[in-house]
Amino acid sequence: MTTKNRNGQTHEITFGKQRIPFEVQFRDRKRLAISVHPDRSVTVLAPEGRDITEVVNRVQKRAGWIARQRAHFEKFQPLTPSRRFVPGETHLYLGRQYRLKLIEDESASVKLVGRFFRVHLPDRDDTEKVRRLLDAWYRHHAKDIFARRLDFCLDSTRSLAVSTPEIIIRQMKKRWGSCTKSGRILLNTELVKTPLYCIEYVIMHELCHLQIHNHSRDFYRLLTRCMPDWEQRKLRLEAFVL
Repeated sequence: MTTKNRNGQTHEITFGKQRIPFEVQFRDRKRLAISVHPDRSVTVLAPEGRDITEVVNRVQKRAGWIARQRAHFEKFQPLTPSRRFVPGETHLYLGRQYRLKLIEDESASVKLVGRFFRVHLPDRDDTEKVRRLLDAWYRHHAKDIFARRLDFCLDSTRSLAVSTPEIIIRQMKKRWGSCTKSGRILLNTELVKTPLYCIEYVIMHELCHLQIHNHSRDFYRLLTRCMPDWEQRKLRLEAFVL
């Protein structure tokens, strides 16, 4: 089955009695990549010009693996509902929960005090302003934390002969991180809400991709050499519900 949406083509495969939908996005790349996300959705990145029938057949061959990944993420459903940015609501930072305290003040600011996010702003009912203030706070702290964890990862292994890459922080819906052909690493702003050892895993994963651009056996051998416990970190990250 095929339908269309603005992000790409949506197709479907079967595995036993399961019907598994997936979205195909065509990109300037050499290999096909399949990703199963925490919300159990499936995204396929395919090389430009690849015949769609071939893509669907390739995905069908991985149906068993896709079903196992979806079953794994099923254990963590339902995902956390959307934040409303109201007093008492919990928000995450480096893997810990902090409650939101809104304080009326002429000037706007965010401070982390004890187990509270103290947000000062003129109107406590302006939830959109609260959201923007928190987003700015997260982005500011993510920049420093990601830079320090990058240095830590580079210092912790001699298996990576790469120069220090530029880090770009942005909001991403489906990925914790990625890297570009020019050697830059993109990290999701939301990653700063997870524990440091999860942040280190994502950074090390992308550093290894700067040497090996696919998920081949050679890639995982390199990742294991650089971070022997990467699988435990990956499982913890996958279980982390934002």
